[in-house]
Amino acid sequence: METLKVRIHQLLQQLNEQVFGKEHVVSLALLSAVAGESIFLLGPPGVAKSMVARRLKLAFREGTSFEYLMSRFSTPDELFGPVSISRLKDDDIYERVTEGYLPSATVVFLDEIWKAGPAIQNSLLTVINEKKYRNGRFEIKVPLKGLVAASNELPASGQGLEALWDRFLVRVLVGGIEDLSDFYRMIASVSEEDPEVDPALAIGEEEYAGWQKKIAEVKIHYSIFEVIHLLKEEIEEYNHRQENADAADLSLYVSDRRWKKLVKLLRASAFLNGEDTIHLSDCLLLMYGLWNEVGQMDLVEEMVSKAIRRSAEGYLLNLKGIDDELRSLKDELASDAVVRENEDPGLQLVDQYYYQVERVRMAGKLLIFASDYQLLDDRGKQFCLQKDKYKSACFVLKKYDASLHGKVPQNKIYTLRRGRRSVFINDYEYPLLCVPGCMPLPPVEVRPQEDMAARFAQLEQKLQRVENDCEDLFAREKAYCESHLFLSARQREIMREMLTHHQADVAGYRNELNELKHAYRKENEEYPAEGSENTLSGAASH
Repeated sequence: METLKVRIHQLLQQLNEQVFGKEHVVSLALLSAVAGESIFLLGPPGVAKSMVARRLKLAFREGTSFEYLMSRFSTPDELFGPVSISRLKDDDIYERVTEGYLPSATVVFLDEIWKAGPAIQNSLLTVINEKKYRNGRFEIKVPLKGLVAASNELPASGQGLEALWDRFLVRVLVGGIEDLSDFYRMIASVSEEDPEVDPALAIGEEEYAGWQKKIAEVKIHYSIFEVIHLLKEEIEEYNHRQENADAADLSLYVSDRRWKKLVKLLRASAFLNGEDTIHLSDCLLLMYGLWNEVGQMDLVEEMVSKAIRRSAEGYLLNLKGIDDELRSLKDELASDAVVRENEDPGLQLVDQYYYQVERVRMAGKLLIFASDYQLLDDRGKQFCLQKDKYKSACFVLKKYDASLHGKVPQNKIYTLRRGRRSVFINDYEYPLLCVPGCMPLPPVEVRPQEDMAARFAQLEQKLQRVENDCEDLFAREKAYCESHLFLSARQREIMREMLTHHQADVAGYRNELNELKHAYRKENEEYPAEGSENTLSGAASH
């Protein structure tokens, strides 16, 4: 398969000899022809649209071509051949002499395609779609491989051209030469002759037929089906918005037949790139088959890019699963602090400013300012114990700061953490005085430490798999994209940015998991065992 890719690459190099700025258009024309589809080139006169068709003919061994400039007065005779007078006169049979006309050509170029009359349109529909032409009483199979149509305008609405427009699977906007060096080389070139293509590289008739069977065998990964599904949903939502805005004429219509042919185009792309399975990079080619108006091209690019990104995130990497697991784990680790953000109305205020700490072994009441309590967190803050100057047998826990250094004995400095209607003093939990009859706090489900360790281990394994998958996807898809035969520079950049974005997301999840691990270990360090000395005992003697 890789040998085929090398051959097609060499073939494209020869087809693009003395081609300036239109190499990508030539490659798309070849792809559409191998897929058995037609391509439409939209652009002003003088931008080498006809050259694309002439070069495409060279890709086929012993290929022939037919070119015609359409007008309102064009007749079927001019495209499909004149009626045979001898057959009509001698045998009373109505037949056309098709040799040298469209039904006998390998590659056809029709300029100003939308000026074709109804009689020509009807015959073209059958030729394009079924590769057949009805000549009198007989239906003949045409050797057509690629039909290249061109115009400087899109088909006018209400003129019955919708069916013919739908037959052109690949639609490309062609402009003048943008690269200045290419422009200088073009105006300096003197040769107008077509290049000679090595017959060993050109595609033979039997070989072409064999390729069609192999293209049909190219596999479709479920991630590709997801891209199509997401695109269909996005297009339906867009069309619904257009209808609500009374702009139904700007909707994106994609027929079922068109979806099927687009998938065949992706299969042909993968096959010619030496693969037996469609890649996400191939899906970027869908951009050429979904727009109806030039103003929709950026929209379609965004839709396709978004669908590919979401498919990779959801099906190839399962980033959403990792994100959900991290959110769930974070919520569980924070579940013991559900009441910390708001003042608890169940706590009893003492003397308007304090909360009272209960069950302390000391002679007197132990108080803490309610405002200080509200600011407590899991990490712990330092407080010192002071006797209330105005009330006997009352002690107050006050915030300790550097200005008190040397004024407060070390054994009267305590670390406080906030609990659920309680306070931890040097890691011992003491309840606070509550309002009589207050509603109890809702229970908090706290997993055993070994369960949480298992959760971390499970998430670690999942994230490791995602990291490996991301690394494989990045390496595989980046290499495939960079050497892709039919992607533009813009499309390669889209895929590079997408892959880099995925890598950054996965790295972000790794950092988040590491932070959760660190916080969990810090929260679950061993504290002084039950029954050790209570540092508040004897405080009344202060």
